[in-house]
Amino acid sequence: AQQVEWLPTVRTGSFFATASGGIGWGTPAAVGVALGDRERGVERPVVGLIGDGSFQYSVQAIWTAARHNLPVVYVVMRNQEYSILKSFAVLEETPGVPGLDLPGLDIASVARGFGCRAVDVETTGDLEREFKAALTAGTTTVIVVLTQPQKAML
Repeated sequence: AQQVEWLPTVRTGSFFATASGGIGWGTPAAVGVALGDRERGVERPVVGLIGDGSFQYSVQAIWTAARHNLPVVYVVMRNQEYSILKSFAVLEETPGVPGLDLPGLDIASVARGFGCRAVDVETTGDLEREFKAALTAGTTTVIVVLTQPQKAML
């Protein structure tokens, strides 16, 4: 609901999502949308809002975006855990599942290694500045936003 307030999607073909679980979908989906736009002669940035856990499932897609110089802006929310999987573990009464914490990931360095413009931000002012710059950069950008873990709402 909050996304609608600050990122309205009022035009046809301006919002894409899965009908089910989305872990690992958003990163390559943004590449697909950008390639489709290029094929149809549409010039616009594509924005992918993705959690750090989901991003890890298909991080190699950012290489494809950078290799094809696609105007994709990835905003990666870095809460350092797979929150949705932790919530499912609680729901299934199997808390304490190993491998769901993601401390120490340097997502921006990985993104730069794949040829992307990448920045870490910690304040809303930094996010606003970097997001505006990314929208006009015309190239693949990864903005990593430090957030706090919170229980996923299932």
